[in-house]
Amino acid sequence: MKKAIRLATILVAVTLSSAPIAAQDKRPNILVVLFDDVGFMDFGAYGSDSRTPTIDGLARRGTMLSRYYTSPFCGPSRAMLMTGMDNHQTGMGTLVETLSPEMEGKPGYAMVWQREQATIASLLRAAGYQTFVTGKWGIGETGANLPNAFGFDRSYVMDATGGSNYDTKPYLPGYHAVDWFEDGKPITLPKDFYSSRNLVDKMIGYIDQGDAAKPFFAFLSLQAVHIPVQAPASFINAYDGVFDKGWDAMRAERHQRAIKLGLVPATTKLAPPTSTHRPWGSLSAEEQALAAREMQVNAGMMTAADFHIGRLLDHLAKAGKLDNTIVVITSDNGAESARTNLPGLANLALDGIKLIEGFDTSPENLGQPGSLTAIGPEWATVSSAPFNLYKFYASEGGLRVPMVVAGPGIAPQGLAKAPMHVTDLAPTLLDAADVEYDPAQFYGRSALGMLSGKADATYGPEDSFAFEVSGNAALYRGQWKIARNFPPGGDAEWRLHDLSVDPGETTDLSAANPELFKSMKAEYQAYVQKVGVVELGPDDTAIKQLTNKLVTKALGKYWPYLAGLLLVLVLTPYGLFRLLRAGLRRKVAPA
Repeated sequence: MKKAIRLATILVAVTLSSAPIAAQDKRPNILVVLFDDVGFMDFGAYGSDSRTPTIDGLARRGTMLSRYYTSPFCGPSRAMLMTGMDNHQTGMGTLVETLSPEMEGKPGYAMVWQREQATIASLLRAAGYQTFVTGKWGIGETGANLPNAFGFDRSYVMDATGGSNYDTKPYLPGYHAVDWFEDGKPITLPKDFYSSRNLVDKMIGYIDQGDAAKPFFAFLSLQAVHIPVQAPASFINAYDGVFDKGWDAMRAERHQRAIKLGLVPATTKLAPPTSTHRPWGSLSAEEQALAAREMQVNAGMMTAADFHIGRLLDHLAKAGKLDNTIVVITSDNGAESARTNLPGLANLALDGIKLIEGFDTSPENLGQPGSLTAIGPEWATVSSAPFNLYKFYASEGGLRVPMVVAGPGIAPQGLAKAPMHVTDLAPTLLDAADVEYDPAQFYGRSALGMLSGKADATYGPEDSFAFEVSGNAALYRGQWKIARNFPPGGDAEWRLHDLSVDPGETTDLSAANPELFKSMKAEYQAYVQKVGVVELGPDDTAIKQLTNKLVTKALGKYWPYLAGLLLVLVLTPYGLFRLLRAGLRRKVAPA
């Protein structure tokens, strides 16, 4: 009996020892870090005055692109990055804040995703990946397209175009708060919140709590450097004096630096600044000091973000995961040009809103809690140098942003000059993860061949791709580009540029190449029909729509203050009249 029991025990042990053990999935982890409103030259590796040692280190061991293109608006960019489809194909033709009456009700402008909408997260999750997102989401109607419904296992997101980096305070007038969600449920932020730090902490927590045997897709969507630009004082003060020479001199310096680094050809010229651009020399010493400090805050926020990205990479390295992680770092669009001080009566109204909202815009508080800091259009031309214009426009300054990629399967090739479209990222990452897909489901195409060094380019000289948001539009074909920019930065006219010699878009070649110009405009019209673009007139600009909606929201929120002010203005003269009349009566009264 004892022998039989011992034999059975041995057989069970042998059976258990020979049972298959869950194998470690060797496919690469994927980390996508998306900055907000970072211009083409805002990473150190791209010639910035901001220090970004973590990003620069990735650039040295991987590939940095000089022709990566994205939408000029944040929400459409994020929709394209997530889906690999054109923004109109997923109902995100523009921002909620810039919808015009002509767009409302059209499929390309629904602002709400269909439940079956596939994303890079849902496709990777179906293939066995864990999926995490922390940071700004901002795709369509608030709360309608949250990431937990579209493929993310864990999510901690701000669903707005932007907000304070310290709390839920909005930056746009008329709004009451920005909305944050974790796994689809509304949340409050911790009292000691700072965006770059806490978003990285939350991502580290999600990764650590995940299944160590499965690869992960992590989307770290930073608030840096969207308005309000904010950072701890130590990061800001590290840039004392760096920007004192002003935007005119520093834009010229970056122009030459971009040529020296090989980011653009030696023939590149700077486009003249717009008429609203203030010459640095026209500012008073006090105004120059304030403007320099604003750019210091921007640089400090960049360095703070880079520092916290470094913490995440260090954590992955200590966990033995970094060597098997593809890291992508890029921006959603070009540099932001908004100002927090305006000329004339507009500034009086803005000062009133700042007072009501409790914003402290004193120079000593720039970048701190309660501040409202932005770099303005002049510094934006420095961030987006050597290109023309910035965020919102279909110029190179609005569309062309930095991208750094490193990790397994990515060649350490330094600078890659072949073009890449934001919708290429989804199929590229699916290829890197060895996930099968139907190429026809994407507007973009896989750029893995180019990133791995096995191919020179993703697009041939006759291949094209396009962008359109609220009238601002561009189509690229090889070295050629046609572009149309609506006011106030443009005149709604189409122009043709040869980017191989003129990425600054200073010379219109349409008259010299009429057949090419006609062919590219026809191809753009085919794109319009394919994706469902609503064509607008030059008076229906995004800036106009945004201004109208903000004024409406502001009146809705601030009307009691306005009514009180009007009441005071009406009653004050009446009160003074009563006092004056009473005084006169006392003087003429008999003794």
